[in-house]
Amino acid sequence: MPRQLLLILIACFISALAYGQGVQKGTVYEIKSHTVVSGLRVENSTNGRVTATDKAGKFSIPAKPGDLLLFKSAFYLPDTVLVTDLRGRDVFVTAKQNELKEVKVTNVEIKKPASGYVDPEFHGQTMIYQRNAPSPGNPKGDPKGGVILRLHYWNKDEKDKKKQAEFLENEKTRDEIARVFTADNIAKYVPLTGPELDNFILLYIPSVKVYTASEFNLTNYLSASYKSYLALPPDKRNAGQLIK
Repeated sequence: MPRQLLLILIACFISALAYGQGVQKGTVYEIKSHTVVSGLRVENSTNGRVTATDKAGKFSIPAKPGDLLLFKSAFYLPDTVLVTDLRGRDVFVTAKQNELKEVKVTNVEIKKPASGYVDPEFHGQTMIYQRNAPSPGNPKGDPKGGVILRLHYWNKDEKDKKKQAEFLENEKTRDEIARVFTADNIAKYVPLTGPELDNFILLYIPSVKVYTASEFNLTNYLSASYKSYLALPPDKRNAGQLIK
């Protein structure tokens, strides 16, 4: 009887683990145009797992009910989603739009750019949505997906421009790193699978500084990282213990 009770308890424990930990799948859309967003970083802040949306805007990340997912990109406002169940979900993100500071008008003369072209859609935004060509029935055109950035319109001093440009560049690089360091891609370079591969990626995903260094080579970096990974004792290969 005690043995049967022990077996029942073990079975219940295994079932609870299987139910609790799974995979959250979904698709990310831009909230206004309802177009899919590719290359957007998805992070599970609870277990530290990281991935990125594919060309179809889809993502898949290990998660369980109660986990918090973070959605980040250089061109979209960050968003968070609480995992309540593991059914597929749609996530909508908002494109960033920086408005210029108020400017006092001291001269009514309008000076055109050197090119002579003035964008009729420009009203101080640094970003607008891309649209299809206007038609008689739709003079503004339907959104076709994506955004247009007007960095040359920013009315900031040089220091602010440089800081903003560096921020955007770093965010773009982080998005690129997230796209490169996916399980499917890294599995082509190292003989790891499943949880071992996930832990390896989380332990050795490079920083922006390392990734953009002139001497960085993905194959060499992964080879050195794999040797380092094998040298770790088994209890130190769990990325969940090392992520701060």
